[in-house]
Order: sequence, then C-alpha cells, then structure tokens
Amino acid sequence: MSNAKRIIAMLALVAAVGALVGAPGVSPLEAQCAMCRTALTESAEGRQLAGGFNTAILVLLGAPYLVFGTLVGSLWFSRRRRPSPSPRNKV
Repeated sequence: MSNAKRIIAMLALVAAVGALVGAPGVSPLEAQCAMCRTALTESAEGRQLAGGFNTAILVLLGAPYLVFGTLVGSLWFSRRRRPSPSPRNKV
C-alpha cells in the first residue's frame, strides 16, 4: 500500500472512531456552558429559547469541520483526477 493510501486510511479510521466515541455522548443540555445554562433556565422566556440556543451551539461547533473537510476532500479529489506524468526513456 502506498504512503498516500495509508495516510487516507488512517485519517478515515481516526474520523470514524472520533464520530463513534463523541457523537453518542452529546446531548443538547451539554452544549451550553454553566453560565449560559443557568441564564436560560432561570426564566420562562429562557426555557423557550434554550432549544434553539443548543442547536445553534452545535451547528457552530460543526461548521469548521465541514469547511476543513470540504477543502481537504476537494484537494484530494483534484490530485486524484490529475493524470500522472508519463515516464520518459533516459538513454
């Protein structure tokens, strides 16, 4: 297996393990810091906003990973599609 394939396989393995380990433990209540949770749950208006606030926090958390993944994926696919240079005969 070439080095590039090993690196890609390792990155895929790390991403899969990270997703399996991190995703099940995340709940909307854990998305907030202690101060934000206290401020939102103390009032009736805050309790109504808490669901949207939690969703917004999780979306903002995932945005950098989406951007980075898109950039890396586009670079990888562009390099993969580029034809390799033909070997030249050296005499």
